[in-house]
Amino acid sequence: MKIRNLILFGFCLLGSVACEKNLEEVPLSFFEESNSFKSAADATSAINGVYSRLRGIYGMNMIDLADLNSDECEVREDNGGGNEIHKNLFNSGTRLFDMFYTNSYVLIDRANRVIANVPKINMDIKLRDQIVGEAKFMRALAYFNLVRAFGDVPLVTVISNDVVNVRVPRDPAEKVYQQVILDLQDAEKTLPAKYTAASENGRATVGAAKSILAKVYLTRKDWTNAAAKAKEVIDSKSYSLVADYRDVFLPEKENGPEHIFSIQYSCYLPAYGSGMAVSFAIYFSYPINLTGGSYQVVPAHVATYLPGDYRKEVTVINEKKIANGTTVLSRTGPHMDKYWDPLACGSESARNNFLVIRYADVLLMYAEAINELGGPNADAYAAINLVRARARKGNEASMLKDLVGLSQAQFREAVLQERSWELCFEGHRRWDLLRSGKYIDNMKKIGITAESKHLLYPVPIQEMDVNPALTQNPGY
Repeated sequence: MKIRNLILFGFCLLGSVACEKNLEEVPLSFFEESNSFKSAADATSAINGVYSRLRGIYGMNMIDLADLNSDECEVREDNGGGNEIHKNLFNSGTRLFDMFYTNSYVLIDRANRVIANVPKINMDIKLRDQIVGEAKFMRALAYFNLVRAFGDVPLVTVISNDVVNVRVPRDPAEKVYQQVILDLQDAEKTLPAKYTAASENGRATVGAAKSILAKVYLTRKDWTNAAAKAKEVIDSKSYSLVADYRDVFLPEKENGPEHIFSIQYSCYLPAYGSGMAVSFAIYFSYPINLTGGSYQVVPAHVATYLPGDYRKEVTVINEKKIANGTTVLSRTGPHMDKYWDPLACGSESARNNFLVIRYADVLLMYAEAINELGGPNADAYAAINLVRARARKGNEASMLKDLVGLSQAQFREAVLQERSWELCFEGHRRWDLLRSGKYIDNMKKIGITAESKHLLYPVPIQEMDVNPALTQNPGY
């Protein structure tokens, strides 16, 4: 990995990067690490520095990695970089991969420093352990993303200040997954169930650790542990589906009862804002300078919705009525409306949080895991039908009926389809297709060339240039 990823002696301390919206940046230059972990305030500042890197990993970066490279999201033909990702035309020099890789390892380095140094501080033991748990949670999240994207990656869990020896080889994916699981298991022992102050919105909780751990187990096809961990989240009664699907995405309703872990974006400063709203907006409709984006919905995805599925109304649009009363039509195909923000403070500075994991995802993971253990039972049906019931929005004429009487294979397909309707454009689809073995076939169905090499992304050539120990994935 790049030298800069290994020699971060300090943290750019944001007053509370994970807090609600009253953020205040505290400028800080690099400083000696031996003098930087002395108090509880230092520990808090350091963990905020870890949270700050999440915005560089998620947002449109994750949508590009997990949604644009799938059968649900596409871009207009004039978006060359986007089509490189969507149409599997990328290579090891594609900039997105290096950005994602670099930001992930910067976060990991910061987390490693918190994990190593905070336990030495004379401070409240419960808060100390919580902060270390938060760092382990975020390190696990970063490695989970990396291993799904690239397979084998360097597993670095100790501080490295070596500016000479940067030969760090890739570790087997199995070893990386074991560290991810260990970190999440440690985190769930020390993280709180909730935070009381609004300024702490967005911090990792025990529910977040359990939910991501369930997803890791699901990815590993460890159905027993996936079902058990998802059931712990369900049984905690800490989360629930909000009544209206649209409310899941409104900036005014963020950090609600369905949101388990979200990356916090805001308009407090332009640098804190999200670019998701403008990227998906119909051109000439966005309230800032009447701009818009090139990200659109694959027509084949639109065609999958059943009549009476309210999620289609929330998600897919072909026209948009704007503040002056004008209706703007899309001339290039359907757009996605989940992230519309009429009160954005800049073209790339909207308030939309990125939903890493929410309660509907946990319900569907639970249903999937139960089914894989021997077919659908009453609990599996109850979980998926709860999601479907909200999607009907009280419309008894909806064709989206409760599922009953399916075989194991039919239920497996039903869960994958339900995840597509419920979670589309939230950073899940590529990983779902890979886990289910459907990626190559589904991409071919929409006319995208896909082969075995595309099951992993290429290791960025920029990283290989500075780290001679790295090897490339097959086919690149």
